[in-house]
Amino acid sequence: MSNPGTKVYIAFDLTASGGSFFALNDPVRGVLDSQYVLGGDVLVDVTNYVAAVSISRGKSRELDRFTAGQASVTLHNDDRTFDPFYADSPYFSQILPRKQVVIESNGIRQFTGYIDDWDLTYQLGGKSYASISCIDGFLQLSATQIDSFTTTSQLSGERIEAILNRPEVAWPAGERDIDAGQETLVADTVPENTNALQYLQLVESTEPGALFMSKSGAVTFRDRITIPPLVDTLIFADDERPESVGYSDIQVIYGSENLYNRVVVTRESGTPQAVDNFASQDIFGVQTLSLDGLLLTSDEDALVLADYLLGRYDQPELRFSSLQVKLHDKNTADQAELLAVEIQDVIKIVFTPNGIGEAIERYGLVTGISHNIGIDTHSVTFDFGSVQDFPLILDDPIYGRLGGALPLYDDIGSSYDDDLVRYDGTEEFGYILAF
Repeated sequence: MSNPGTKVYIAFDLTASGGSFFALNDPVRGVLDSQYVLGGDVLVDVTNYVAAVSISRGKSRELDRFTAGQASVTLHNDDRTFDPFYADSPYFSQILPRKQVVIESNGIRQFTGYIDDWDLTYQLGGKSYASISCIDGFLQLSATQIDSFTTTSQLSGERIEAILNRPEVAWPAGERDIDAGQETLVADTVPENTNALQYLQLVESTEPGALFMSKSGAVTFRDRITIPPLVDTLIFADDERPESVGYSDIQVIYGSENLYNRVVVTRESGTPQAVDNFASQDIFGVQTLSLDGLLLTSDEDALVLADYLLGRYDQPELRFSSLQVKLHDKNTADQAELLAVEIQDVIKIVFTPNGIGEAIERYGLVTGISHNIGIDTHSVTFDFGSVQDFPLILDDPIYGRLGGALPLYDDIGSSYDDDLVRYDGTEEFGYILAF
């Protein structure tokens, strides 16, 4: 067992400080496909200076929006390599915000983002550190304003593509992973100077889906019925069963953080549509979830969405909220499997509290991934949401279970009693709202 090999790269323009650059007819620097560049930023390996790394991506609460992923890297700076005032630094004039940062473990990308701050600390005796705070591509989207324009009626994924294609946004086509979407959005006029990220998150809420930056730096959108991959699902277990991965810490939640027995949904310029579960309100009191200004095409669609959300959140849920894994205690194969996990993947969790009684088995939807990396340690914490909102798939070992732990939803938003099951044979899948 050994700590995964973590590498950190920072984009510097080496030619700006007199570094390596391509030169025609030079026997070394004139060779095509060499390390020498014409100019501009190139990713430089600074791993030899790294003292510690931390990464935090995703969200910990299911109903929250995904926030910008963040990373922190502490660099040894005794020789002032990363000192912006030191003219003899190989990166002089390049110790700047907004430089790209890439972090990999065992060659697998874990973070792609941009430097937000450089913080330098100096200690008596010559010890010095340079710490960089990094934010993923949401940083760029949050700083971008959209010019006024009128949209067309289109699916949520198409609307996201349309925003990313705007000339004032110009997000690279190769850095996107966008589902088509299930909800048709109303044609609306986007006001002048609308914040790009806020508008994209409004589309996310209208679907409702998942909008986040991937580890590789791609804007990623998953619609509300995207089926996570079920083949070779990673299994976390505390009973050493075959083909499973052990963990060091686990958190269980049973409370009201995602309990809403009254849901009010209002579309843009629409009338509020409210639905209630009065039986739940009698037991737990009134817990209200309100969503306003959504880009739905009609009040009927707003009512459908309210029904959908009520069916998901009108009862408290016992679930695994997070678990921690120590990668430095794992073999290379397990490390590769763990480092490949991405937000919105489905993972199976097996837990026997205090080793007493039968094992509890649940599926969790990964909503957050955090790394803490030191010289000899590397721990990863996974946060989970519920898998309850995915559709019925006949004959599927997980999503094909009737009367199991996965409530299902009707595609037209109709509500049913708990003991009723409906499958619409005219569609690829059907839903049941149970409340």
